[in-house]
Amino acid sequence: MQTRLDCLVCFMRQALAAARLSSNNPDMHRHIVDQVGRMLTHIPLAKSPPENAVDLYRMIADLSGTQDPFADLKKQSNDFALSIRDLVSEKIAESDDPLRTAVRFAVCGNIIDYAAQHSFNVTSAMDDCEKHPFLVDDYSKLLARLQDIRQAKVLYLADNCGEIVFDGLLVGELQRLGCEVTLAVRGAPIINDATMEDAEVCGLTSLCRVIDNGTDCPGTPLADCSAAFQQIFADADIILSKGMGNFETLSEVSAPLFFLFMVKCERVASHLQEVTGKSRNEITGNGEMILMQQERP
Repeated sequence: MQTRLDCLVCFMRQALAAARLSSNNPDMHRHIVDQVGRMLTHIPLAKSPPENAVDLYRMIADLSGTQDPFADLKKQSNDFALSIRDLVSEKIAESDDPLRTAVRFAVCGNIIDYAAQHSFNVTSAMDDCEKHPFLVDDYSKLLARLQDIRQAKVLYLADNCGEIVFDGLLVGELQRLGCEVTLAVRGAPIINDATMEDAEVCGLTSLCRVIDNGTDCPGTPLADCSAAFQQIFADADIILSKGMGNFETLSEVSAPLFFLFMVKCERVASHLQEVTGKSRNEITGNGEMILMQQERP
């Protein structure tokens, strides 16, 4: 999925937000915004938005001297998710279809996103999670594939902090079906994306094999990922791709992908309209829930 001009406006908004988290100095905020503005005049639109975000956040880190400005927000997200993990786990266990319920909560957890265009109430979204319909719902296709492949090798591409707790609950359900699950996190901090440290804090490393993808991109650009990750990606029977960033970087890739995310920006909504044939009234970017199989040959 390519970058469009609307993304440049979003990049500037993200830059100001990151600048304010990185420093209390208004002059530094202005300096960062000025430098990012200059950078955006040369941004390659052929790349996906997450790939272009890499240079933006590296620049902000270099200018401010703060390598992980979202560290406190990431901790808050993890703490919140951990505080309700047992409650969500009980709801999954008591449901008629625990796997589907786990998928639902994992997708609802994707609302925890500090780079999103729109703001959402995380507590309200999780409380009402079971009421939200899927706008695109390929659950039956996912279930059929899981049933067709004994002991399927599943690669689970994690996205943000906080939601990784609910990813862990879905991983547990997949393991109960006999799947061999590998979970992949980012190779270095960027925005509020989950890293190995977050996987450890949230108990994922004791649940399944956890690797990093070798990149600090808030997505999964395969060409920039480590050789080890690329091999695991190629060998997977099923790839569960969480979050918009992973969708944006993998939407053109031919692989056994299932995308799980909430639509939180107009650019992604526009791309989904093209892919699914749904109208602007149906996909607006205001939190629609997606479970979509990759249909590309």
